Amino acid sequence: MRKTLLALAVAVPAAAALAAWWWLPSREELAARLAQEAEAALGVGVRVGALDWRLLPRPALELRDIATDQQRPLELRRVLVQPRLLPLLAGRMELHSLELDGGTIVQRSLREFSRAAPKEPDREAPALELDRLAIRDLTWVSYSGVAVVYAGDVEFDAGLQLRQARFWRPGLEPVADLRITRLAPAPQAATQRFGLRLRLAGGSAEGEATLHTAADGRLRLQGELAPRGVELQQALAAFNRNSPVEGKADGQTRLSATGENALALVQGLHTATRFTVRPATLLRFDLQRAVDTLGREHQGQTRLDLLEGQVDTQNTPGQGMEIRFTDIRAQAGALTASGSARLHQSRLQAKAAVDVVDGVVGVPISVRGPLGDLQVQVSRAPAIGAAAGTVVLPGIGTAIGAAIGRMLGGDDVPEPSQPAPRR
Repeated sequence: MRKTLLALAVAVPAAAALAAWWWLPSREELAARLAQEAEAALGVGVRVGALDWRLLPRPALELRDIATDQQRPLELRRVLVQPRLLPLLAGRMELHSLELDGGTIVQRSLREFSRAAPKEPDREAPALELDRLAIRDLTWVSYSGVAVVYAGDVEFDAGLQLRQARFWRPGLEPVADLRITRLAPAPQAATQRFGLRLRLAGGSAEGEATLHTAADGRLRLQGELAPRGVELQQALAAFNRNSPVEGKADGQTRLSATGENALALVQGLHTATRFTVRPATLLRFDLQRAVDTLGREHQGQTRLDLLEGQVDTQNTPGQGMEIRFTDIRAQAGALTASGSARLHQSRLQAKAAVDVVDGVVGVPISVRGPLGDLQVQVSRAPAIGAAAGTVVLPGIGTAIGAAIGRMLGGDDVPEPSQPAPRR
C-alpha cells in the first residue's frame, strides 16, 4: 500500500507535467502572446527579446530584454516568474515568486500608459496571487531626470496583502534602507497598520502607517515618522542629489497618499516635515555677502546656529516632485532670517527677509531661476529707509525706517552700480 501511494505521488505530478508539456505553446508563440497582452494592457508597443520556460524541477518562465516602444522606453533586463503548476493548469495565476533583475523605469514615460491604454470597463484583470517579489538593480529615473538604483524584497499573504518588505540602495555606505512590517494580525482587514523603520545617512526614523482599502478598491495611506540625526548632505547624496545645507536634522514627518494601487501611492505621495538643524551650514550661499553687494555676489557659505521650518513634498504623475519650504527661520548670532521657497522641475523661487545686518532691519531677498544659475536680488529700498530712520531716531528708527523704505520703494528698486555702503 505504501509503495502504491509513493508511486501515485510521483506519477501524478509527472502526468501533469507531461500534459502541460503538450499544452503549452512554443517559446516564440508564448513571447508573442505575452507582448500582445502587455500592449493591450498598457496601450504602447512591447518587445520581448527572448523567452524560456521549464516545468522541472520547478515551473519557471524567464523573459529577457523587455522594452516598451516609447521615446524613453521602460526596460527590464530579466524577469523570472515561478508559478505553481496545478493552479496554473486549473486556470488560476498563483505565483511562488516574481524576480525583476535589472532594468530602467522612467517616470515621464509612465504617464503615457494612462493616456494610451484602451478603456475596457467590462474587462476584469485576472486574479493574481503572489508570495514574494524580488527587485534587484532597478533604476528609477525621476521626472527631472535623476537616476537612482533600488533593490527590494516584498512578501505577501493571500489577496496580495503586504506582510513585510525591505527596500534599499545597493552598495551604499552608510546604509540607506526602509523596512515595513505589518503590525495587525488580520491580513484581510480593510485597514492595516504597519511599522516603519528607516536608516539613512547615519540617522534613523521610526513610525507607523495605516493603509485603508475602500469598498471600490482605492487605497489611502497615512503615516508618521520621527527622523533623528539624519545628516542632510549624505541623505540627499544617497539619492544622487546635492544638498544646499550641511548638518544633522531632527523632525517629525507625516505621510499621505491615495490611489488605485501601490504605484499610484508612490507617484502621489505627499510628505510634510517639521525639522530642526542645529548647527547648520548653507553650502553655496554667503548671506552677508549677498546683502553687502545687493545680490550681485553670493558665492560662499553661511554658518548658522539654527535652521528650522517645514518642508512639503508632493509627487504628481506627469509633473514630478514639487518641494515647498515654509515658515523657514535661520539664526546666526545677531542675524536672523525668515522666508519661504518653492522648487519644481529644477527651478527655484524663494523670498526671505533678513534682520540685523549692519543695523539694517528687514532686508528682502529674492532668489529665482534654474538650479546652477540662480539670480539673487536684494532690495535697496529698506537700506535707504533704514539710513534715514537712523538719523532721526537710532534703534527703533532703524526698524521703522526700513519698513517705510519697503513700503515706498518696494522690491523693484534698480540695483546700484556699487555695493551699498556699510554703516
